[in-house]
Amino acid sequence: MKFSTRQDIEAPAEFVFERFADFEGLERQAMRRGIDVKRKSPSQPRGVGAGWTLKVPFRGKLRDLAVEIRDYDAPNGLVADAKSGGLDMILTADLMALSPHRTRMTLGYDVQPNTLSARILVQSVKFAKSTLQKRFETRVSKFCDHLSDEYKGAPRK
Repeated sequence: MKFSTRQDIEAPAEFVFERFADFEGLERQAMRRGIDVKRKSPSQPRGVGAGWTLKVPFRGKLRDLAVEIRDYDAPNGLVADAKSGGLDMILTADLMALSPHRTRMTLGYDVQPNTLSARILVQSVKFAKSTLQKRFETRVSKFCDHLSDEYKGAPRK
C-alpha cells in the first residue's frame, strides 16, 4: 500500500532539505507527540546509516519501529527504511528546485506486509485508505507551509 503527495514550497531546495534532514528537530517533534525515540548510536552520522528505534502508538497499542536512512543525497532527497513486526516500509522524499526560491517535494510512503497478521492489518487499513491519504496530505501540507513561513521569516543570504 502506498501513500504519496507532491507539494510546492516557497523556499530553496537546500533550505528545505536542511529542515527535512534536521533529525534532532524531528526527534523532538516525535517526542512531543508521545513517541519514544532512541538513536541507534549517540554519535551517528547525519546521513546514510543513521537509525532510530521508536515506540509508536498505532491502533491502541505501542508498536516497535526500527528506522534507518538508506540513501542521503543532499539537497535532492533521502530514502529511509523502516521495519515494524511483519511490515517493511520505505519513505522516499525527493526535492526538485523549480526556481531559486521554490521547491517541489514529492513524498512517498510504501508499506509491504511480510506476515499473515501484517497482511490482515494492511487489508483492514485499506478500507480507510482515502481517509488516511487525506490525513497524510494534510500533515505534509502543514509541514510544507511551516517551511515556507520559516523561510520567509529567515534572513536571506
